[in-house]
Amino acid sequence: MLVGITGGMGAGKSALAQMLAELGALRVDADEVAREVAAIPAVIEHLQAAFGHDLLGPDGYLNRQELGRRALRSDEARQRLEAIMRPPLSEAIERRLAQAVEEAAGGVVVFDAPLIYEWGNEGNFDRIVVVDAEEEQCVSRVQQRSGLPVCEIRQRLARQMDPQEKKARADFVIDNNKGLAALAAQAKTLWAELVSAAQGRGNYDK
Repeated sequence: MLVGITGGMGAGKSALAQMLAELGALRVDADEVAREVAAIPAVIEHLQAAFGHDLLGPDGYLNRQELGRRALRSDEARQRLEAIMRPPLSEAIERRLAQAVEEAAGGVVVFDAPLIYEWGNEGNFDRIVVVDAEEEQCVSRVQQRSGLPVCEIRQRLARQMDPQEKKARADFVIDNNKGLAALAAQAKTLWAELVSAAQGRGNYDK
């Protein structure tokens, strides 16, 4: 069974995905795949040509935070970034998910990704889980882990799909406003439901 886990920046989708992995799911992290794709020399060349050769640091790694800032400057810049990254990223994700499903051998694979709905990929999953949190919680979490200015975080959040729309389209909604213990309790309940659905998948048609 292939399960998509999504939500806005700072909502806690990666925390939930990790908890499900600890319970027995096989996890695929979209951000990890994106980092691998962004390290491909041909992709780096295209990104430098579009956004500046100074994006590559002295250590040879792409400054993804600065790339994000430049892509946010305009809709045109964001579209340029997507045009460069989306084709190789989609291919890499498809390969990784196929490998994971084969490896899971009938078990549960969770795919942790922010843009499942935005990219129109929800039909590829047996279940979609949306992790939701109040905006102030999301801003605080992102600021603490990234050091980005609050105004920039709010700008990024404003460009994402309305959380209410995501929740309305989800199979499961996880409320992540009350801390890790509450999230862990919901993860256990969700895991039990996913395992049950995977076991009876022969009778399940989404």
